[in-house]
Amino acid sequence: MEQFDFITNLLGIKDPNITILDHVDSTTHKEILAKLDYLAPKCHNCHGQMTKYDFQKASKIPYLECAGYKTLIRLKKRRFKCKKCGKVAVSETSLVNKNHQIATVVHQKIAQLLIEKQSMPDIAKRLAVSTSTVIRKLNEFQLKTD
Repeated sequence: MEQFDFITNLLGIKDPNITILDHVDSTTHKEILAKLDYLAPKCHNCHGQMTKYDFQKASKIPYLECAGYKTLIRLKKRRFKCKKCGKVAVSETSLVNKNHQIATVVHQKIAQLLIEKQSMPDIAKRLAVSTSTVIRKLNEFQLKTD
């Protein structure tokens, strides 16, 4: 368990609800297997009590490079089901924005590299994201400056 705490600290993952289960060393990249789980919240729809339901299929979250290797976090998120209305909700974390699969630190790094005027394909390749992700980030900048 101590090794997994070290990995969490090394990657800068601050969310205490994320538990690292295992890691896989591939020749091209590192994979971190983790789960996101916490106590059931109140329903956003009817304010009834939700219960733990199951886990989603693991999301593949590209993360910043670590020790010269691309890093991928496979995060299983807990789902909750409302006892009253039956609505299902997915656990949330500061690691990724709601309904997204790219880490917030990767978005920050994209912004930094765009400011440094690196090419979009280079940024995409370096951070293991698509070029369209980099273009969307650039468009966000343009909308904020207009």
